[in-house]
Amino acid sequence: MVTPNLFKFATSELSQDAFICWLLSWAKKDYKTGNDKHKALNKVAISVLALLFDKAGKTLPTSIDSIVVQRHVSNIDILCVLNDTYCILIEDKVGSVQHSEQLTRYKQFILNGHSQTFEEDNIIPIYLQTHDQSSYKKVIKDGFYPVVRKDLLDIFDNEQNEVLKYSDIYTNFYDYIQSIESAVQKFESQPVAEWGKRAWIGFFQYLQSYLGEGNWKYVANKSGGFMGFWAFKHRVNDVDVYLLLEQDKICFKVSVPSKNGRRKIRNEFYKLFVAQAPNFDFEVIKPKKFGSGKHMTFAILSTDVFNLNNDSSVDFRKIETLMENLQKYISYTINQYQSQISQ
Repeated sequence: MVTPNLFKFATSELSQDAFICWLLSWAKKDYKTGNDKHKALNKVAISVLALLFDKAGKTLPTSIDSIVVQRHVSNIDILCVLNDTYCILIEDKVGSVQHSEQLTRYKQFILNGHSQTFEEDNIIPIYLQTHDQSSYKKVIKDGFYPVVRKDLLDIFDNEQNEVLKYSDIYTNFYDYIQSIESAVQKFESQPVAEWGKRAWIGFFQYLQSYLGEGNWKYVANKSGGFMGFWAFKHRVNDVDVYLLLEQDKICFKVSVPSKNGRRKIRNEFYKLFVAQAPNFDFEVIKPKKFGSGKHMTFAILSTDVFNLNNDSSVDFRKIETLMENLQKYISYTINQYQSQISQ
């Protein structure tokens, strides 16, 4: 029987903040020698703390003599002080991303504004994301260590048989983030026609891993929006040409910052990409309507690589081969364009 899950209703970062604070608080050494429930939750809490330390390249102290967990200290989601020596600051996310240099500000507050002084090497800045985001490069650049949903699930999976019978709160959170992971991984087994937003995220993450590049996000528009994946960007003077997957529609895009000559540039790329397509066994067609803004679709790949007309799952080897050939096709055609304009 499926029972109601608290975290399907308590979906905000505030709710997740509260859970993480609650879980970390079980790391107090008093619970290590308590009843079976206390011992089980203490073990999980210590495993999570060990994960946070490990992400920062450090080793958790063998003895946790004191732990103080606070929420929203100077806008920091979670602040955890361990043994009066280590300061773990956690920026907690449930799908949103960092903004307005908040990570840098939080770290500077701990260094210069907090009432307690910590050595910089004892500050552990953690960026916790239980949903998904396209890139963590800026997070890492700002000095934070990403901890993602899979990291928590690896710990919870190891401990679940012991803990699930003791705490509905813990069980609800585990089941909730496991349901997110399952939805993301459905791209591997479901037909594309059945993919939801999370399955597209899973597919785009797979593409990122295979290609070693690319970014994705949800794009809102008048037609209802779509999940988009960008890759293979080339710059010619101040013009960018790139591939965009509008879910199952594969588009070739051009970005022209200047209003002058936009249509001319768009048409030149369209003609050249259509002309070169047969050399790569592609059929490239004109979009239903040419745009005239800064970002324009100038051509579309007329190939069903996602098996849209049947109930089978995606042939990933076919997808990989297609992406490799698209990368070669775009690079070659851009080189042809550069040769033309330099003459």
